[in-house]
Amino acid sequence: MAAGSPLLLLAGCGGGSDDLPIPIPASASALHFPTDLYLHLGAPTEWWWHTGTLKAGSRVFGFEINAASFKKDGLGFTQVSLSDVANNKHYQSTVPYFPPLMYDPDHWAQADTTKDWTVKLGDVDNRLSTIVVTSGGTGYTSAPKVEITGGGGGILAAATAAINPATGSVAAIVLISPGTGFTSVPTITLTGGGGTGATAKAVHSYVTMQAPATDPTKNMAIKALISDEATGTVVNFDLNMSQQGPKLIVWGTGVLEQPGTSPPLLRNNYYYSLTHLQSTGSISIGTEKINVSGVTWMDHEYGAFGSAANPVKWILQAMQLDNGARIHNYTVAEPALNKRSAGECTVMEADGTIYLVPSFVTPVGRTWKSPQSGRTYFMELFVEIPAFDATFTVKSLMDSQEFPTQGAPVYEGVASTVGTFKGVSASGTAWNEQALG
Repeated sequence: MAAGSPLLLLAGCGGGSDDLPIPIPASASALHFPTDLYLHLGAPTEWWWHTGTLKAGSRVFGFEINAASFKKDGLGFTQVSLSDVANNKHYQSTVPYFPPLMYDPDHWAQADTTKDWTVKLGDVDNRLSTIVVTSGGTGYTSAPKVEITGGGGGILAAATAAINPATGSVAAIVLISPGTGFTSVPTITLTGGGGTGATAKAVHSYVTMQAPATDPTKNMAIKALISDEATGTVVNFDLNMSQQGPKLIVWGTGVLEQPGTSPPLLRNNYYYSLTHLQSTGSISIGTEKINVSGVTWMDHEYGAFGSAANPVKWILQAMQLDNGARIHNYTVAEPALNKRSAGECTVMEADGTIYLVPSFVTPVGRTWKSPQSGRTYFMELFVEIPAFDATFTVKSLMDSQEFPTQGAPVYEGVASTVGTFKGVSASGTAWNEQALG
């Protein structure tokens, strides 16, 4: 799940450890394809995100490419990360996009199913996407003026600064208009406001996704560019993805229904995954270009999703087993080390048969405390799925894999899974996601 999860409530799952799992018929799905691959006009939230394991020979990478619209909160955003496991390096960036000039909730992705599927936040050609404060300075009693100059002749860009009155420093800069014609990254200068020492830099970033209307699950061109927030390292993705297996319909129906009289799109959450994406292409870290391949995972989620007053918390494990089965498991219980919590699991067997069954999740082994957010995350999780005589240990391949976004940090980590499925040894790639509120 990326920037969030639909896990507002545990859906009723019934049965117990002695019950045989009952498949959910395809007719139970509330989703329709290709329509539900596309943008849903009026949805309060909608996002597509790609995660998984990519390899270059024996070198392993984890990645996330997420583009999201939170119309209910008045912004779009991207979250992109790369974990270079062999070198224990994690690169990440979260970039907000504000309406009306940076993002339009009705046009940032394609809603017309007769046209190619497209998703876009940021501009590939215009090299001003966001402005990052590099030093907050001191003594500011009012917001300084933000001057944007250079950049190869770009025009019409505008931004505003915000200060922290308690510290007298510049806390953030909001890009109101990205302008046009910036062929290089412009220079940012802060003047006035009664203080000194505040500095900022412009950043070029984007996420684009595109696929032909004939079958948007095939030949998906996924491109992303970020500047790592900690080091400034430029990371570039150029990937092609094609789904080769069935879709994983989360909860078997694809919808988590909520009570109320408002239209279903405004109160329910909708969710499915493409879990057999044959992925090839390249990633670049600075000047190093690396050809990669793997079988990756795409989630698409839309509809209602939490609120500032009731934020969603969850621990999720996505597993791609070597036997062809796919597992989407989660709990919304408050986690604690060695505490066993009830969860819920959507299991899809290799032939596409889907089940919704109870599960249990227990954080075990090592933990990792983020030096940026101060949150402690669980690096090892023991998962039990009694209906399938299955147990797995999901382990992050490296610790530092957090988006430390202020107020909403989330752990998104490439992982492995080892255990048993139907009593037979099974293993594969995995994803460890934790939003702990």
